[in-house]
This record gives sequence, C-alpha cells and structure tokens, in this order.
Amino acid sequence: MTETVKDVYSFLVPMLEDSLLLPNTVIAEIVPFMNVSLDDNIETSDQWKVGTVVWRNQTIPVIALERLQGKKDLGDIKRSRIAICYTLNGNEDVPFVALMVRGIPRLVPVDDDNSEFIADEIQGRDDGVKAWVNVDGKKALIPDLDFIESKLVSA
Repeated sequence: MTETVKDVYSFLVPMLEDSLLLPNTVIAEIVPFMNVSLDDNIETSDQWKVGTVVWRNQTIPVIALERLQGKKDLGDIKRSRIAICYTLNGNEDVPFVALMVRGIPRLVPVDDDNSEFIADEIQGRDDGVKAWVNVDGKKALIPDLDFIESKLVSA
C-alpha cells in the first residue's frame, strides 16, 4: 500500500500588491535587502531585472515580478527583502534567481482543502506567472521560474 502526500509545504510571501507562493524546497533563503547593487535609474525605468545581489560569494540577478507583469511602481525598494530561489533546470550560468518580496514569509501547508486555482480573474500581463491561486483565502501567484530563467539566459 502506498501512501500519498497530501500537503505541499510552501512559503506564502507578501509582495508589493500580491503574495508569492513557492514550495519550501525552491526557496534557498530569504535575506534582507543588503548587498544589492541596483541597476542605474531602476526606480524610473520599467526593467524587470533590477540589479544583482551577492549571496554566498555568488552574484545573483534580482527580479521584480511586478515589472514582468507590466507594473512600474516598486514601492520603497529599501523595505524589500530578497527571496533566493533555486532555478529548475540545472543551468550553471543561472543556478539561482533572487525575487523582490516584502514582509515575513509564512509557511503554509497547501492541499486540496485550502487552495484552488484562480481562472480569468486576473487582468493584465501575466509574464513570469505560472499560475494564480487562492490559498486560505489569500490570492497568490506561483512564479514561472522556467520563463524567468530563459529570459535571464537570453538577456
């Protein structure tokens, strides 16, 4: 008899407007907004790669998911945090990506009882978003790490 895994323990991380949902195994660490080198004129541009962060002696690109979705405002950048995430394809050039987030992450078990996909309720561009979900009554996005990785490789 095989036992099925019911819960996927995930981090629900606040962003500027929405929340980010990622399995806990994808997030390597969430760090303060330190050692970040912002690109020139990033607050007035619409670039989605906003800079780089040095983490464990590696330089990792910092991505603003809001910018991938076509939003320009990043809020108070210095109040951000950085979610260091593993990329999924074993690419040695981009082994990690850093996502700008806000607030403290909350570990939540995600299962059929407390989550559902949201369809046709989100307007605007969904570049960099794999899916929108509702977890415990909170709207969250699941980032498309493959898409982000491919954009970084081609940039």
